[in-house]
Amino acid sequence: MPTSPVDVLLRQYVECTDTQRAESLLEELIVQHAEPGVRKVVRYKLAFQGNTEMQDIDDVCADVVLELIARLQAIRADANLDSIGSFSGYSAVAAYHACNEYLRRKYPNRHRLKTRLRYLLNNEKKFAIWEGPLGEWLCGLCQWHSAGNPPAPSEIVSRWRERLADLPHGPNAIHPATLIEMVFLRIGGAVEFDELVGMVAFLWGVDDPAPATELSAAEIESANTDPNQRLEMQQWVAELWKQICALPRAQRVALLLNLRTSGAGSAAALFPLTGVASIRQIADALEFPADDFAAIWNLLPMEDLAIAEKLGVTRQQVINLRKSARERLLRRIGGKDRLSLA
Repeated sequence: MPTSPVDVLLRQYVECTDTQRAESLLEELIVQHAEPGVRKVVRYKLAFQGNTEMQDIDDVCADVVLELIARLQAIRADANLDSIGSFSGYSAVAAYHACNEYLRRKYPNRHRLKTRLRYLLNNEKKFAIWEGPLGEWLCGLCQWHSAGNPPAPSEIVSRWRERLADLPHGPNAIHPATLIEMVFLRIGGAVEFDELVGMVAFLWGVDDPAPATELSAAEIESANTDPNQRLEMQQWVAELWKQICALPRAQRVALLLNLRTSGAGSAAALFPLTGVASIRQIADALEFPADDFAAIWNLLPMEDLAIAEKLGVTRQQVINLRKSARERLLRRIGGKDRLSLA
């Protein structure tokens, strides 16, 4: 039987026979109970990645909310489906899964490293990985966990590069288990699992290609750029532009007006810089008067509320439109993760 207020509310929603009342209960479940917890989890999971991930938080949260709504509606429509035991717990798990999937797609090399390290921590007897009091995953020597030792001080963890600088570099320089043990001993205490991943990634040279920046596009016109690289970038941007133009108009607007480089500038500048599309052609693709678009060109990228006003929709709808656009582009030109389509 449900004991918390939110689980009582969930039961009321599932058993409600009045459609209008059910919609009201669903809105209360999502807005007042699910969204705050989901956003807290997503911000925590993505914040360590830096500014380029912070701008995607809304999109990841929207994914989770859409999944929750679909699941709740399915449970209410089919009594044979398994019910949700704890709504707060279910929402948190859904948020964690969405973050992991986001990072897996955007950072495949780092994701493979995380999988390998988690396997080592779970299978080497001298290591342990466990959940901390705040829901974070900690890892360290098994004896530390058994003794209840506190994690390594933050001032030591924050300066890990200095402590690990002279350790063997490269994935084949030393046995992975030996390297991890050396890392733990140098730090002197348990660390968050994501911190360990960053340390080993540094020592092994594991990285994922960064999204192209506006500077990269400008360098295409430079005589110092390799001609083959310049041609490849131009072909890539041209294909991207072609696929963007094939999107529905609302998706084009939601995507292009918010298209960002890794430095948080406007990635729309890539198109005129590479000669793929002029500012007037971008305006035509957006179905904006050329003069009006020229007036906002220097204001790009625009925030979702401003885009919502131009489209006459809600901010959440803008997020959903951009998400759909990104998924369609990834299906058509997947594997070319060279632009941050935030």
